[in-house]
Amino acid sequence: MMSPAALYRIFQRGDGEAPSVRAVVVALVVAAALLTCAGVIRVARQHEVLRLGFELSRRTEQLGRLQEARRQLELELATLAAPDRIRRLATQLGMAPVSPDRIRIVGSAPAEAMPSAMRAAPEAARATPDVARAAPQAARAEQGAARAPETL
Repeated sequence: MMSPAALYRIFQRGDGEAPSVRAVVVALVVAAALLTCAGVIRVARQHEVLRLGFELSRRTEQLGRLQEARRQLELELATLAAPDRIRRLATQLGMAPVSPDRIRIVGSAPAEAMPSAMRAAPEAARATPDVARAAPQAARAEQGAARAPETL
C-alpha cells in the first residue's frame, strides 16, 4: 500500500503544489453512480423475467386444468345427449315416438331455423296458434277441477 506522502508526490507539480483532485473525485463518483444504476436496472429486469416466468408457469398449469375440465364436460355432454339414453329415459317416463303427421309447430320461427319439411307445410304452422291457445285453457280447467275437491 502506498503511503499518503507517496500518493501526494504523484499529484505534485514540478513547482511543488499538488493539482486539484476535485474533478477526479467528481468523475469517480459519477461513474460509480452510473454503474450502480446500471446494476439496479439489470437486477430489476432479471426480477421481472423471473416474475413473468412464474406467471407463465402458473397460467400454463391453469390452462391444463381448464382443458381437462372441458374434456370432462364434453364427455359428460356426449354421454347425457346420447340418443339411446334419451330414448331409454323417454320410454321410462311413458313417452312414445310420434308420427310426423301429428307434429304441430307452436309459435313462429324464422324460415331459416325451420326444417325443410316444416317450410313445405306453412298452413299447419298458421293453424297452430289456435291449438296452442286452447291447450293451456284446457289444462287450467283440468287443474281447477282437480283442485276443487282439495279446497272443500
